[in-house]
Amino acid sequence: MNQWRKILLYPFGVLYHAITAGRNFLYDTQLKKSTQFELPIICIGNIAVGGTGKTPLTEYLIRLLQKDYEVATLSRGYGRTTKVYTEATIESGSKEVGDEPAQYKRKFPNIPVVVENKRVNGVEQLITNHPKTEVILLDDAFQHRAIKAGFNIVVTDYNNPLASDYLLPAGNLRESKTGVKRADAIIVSKCPSNLSNTEQQQIKKRLRFHAPQNIYFTTIQYGNIYHIFDGTPLPLLPSESTVLLVTGIGKPKPLQDYVKAKFRAVKTLTYSDHHEFSSEDIDTILTQFDKIDTPNKLILTTEKDASRLLKIKRLKTLPLFCIEIEVDFLNKKDKFNTQIEEYVRTNKANS
Repeated sequence: MNQWRKILLYPFGVLYHAITAGRNFLYDTQLKKSTQFELPIICIGNIAVGGTGKTPLTEYLIRLLQKDYEVATLSRGYGRTTKVYTEATIESGSKEVGDEPAQYKRKFPNIPVVVENKRVNGVEQLITNHPKTEVILLDDAFQHRAIKAGFNIVVTDYNNPLASDYLLPAGNLRESKTGVKRADAIIVSKCPSNLSNTEQQQIKKRLRFHAPQNIYFTTIQYGNIYHIFDGTPLPLLPSESTVLLVTGIGKPKPLQDYVKAKFRAVKTLTYSDHHEFSSEDIDTILTQFDKIDTPNKLILTTEKDASRLLKIKRLKTLPLFCIEIEVDFLNKKDKFNTQIEEYVRTNKANS
């Protein structure tokens, strides 16, 4: 992080801390109402802004729970043009429901995927419309304390450690790092696959606000590559193929490194997180792709970006593929699974 940014903006961070701490105090002392529901609700959130890896973790939880329970997801639907409660369909695009909910619905068409700015209202309508729902995954709502989730997960990026970050605007923290005390589990995401036990213990010590036995370490695992329009798997291409990698995600470097290791030539077009591709952007993508002078070429993007590209007809004739991004636990995967399943089973029985 830029040192001058820390110094110049630190006073504003103190003010921001006063505001967020005051708000949390009101909820902690029940001076502000926090609504709790009878069915299990799992919140997947973070303390820092930016891409920490909540989306692949949400998908991991869907896969874990959907075999035994009726699962639904609820999120704000960042970037959508709609304002009211909306249920995603497999035809929904990012403008209707946001890119991540659109991605969830395409990958898991049998579960309700709902967006609503007012989460309490969202849960109430979701339960009314889908009374068989047994567990709700609440996406990116750790600071949305008007609703009280039964189980809170905070995701923090290994490459941008929570313990050494600062409050907005001097840093990236939405609230004080001590806020992780409200979490039932912490996921340290995007770790190197060979992260040693020694370093894991050091990270746990820096996250001293939280019980070390409920801190888990995950790494990125890249999955299938498929055509964004028809789902066709990517055919086996020679390693000398050229890839135009188009990303509009928070932190694209791990993906860029992975693709560069797989193909001899990689050209990149990088946009900001949740970027809504304009007509000029599509012109740029097409121009850059045309400049690649080899028959073995393709455009590669993420599933999240694919949600924002699916409605663009000019791309349908191109070899435009997306890659699955998944989480893989370095250790204690069974312990994490058991913690989640026991929470859902116990609270479903009580509802």
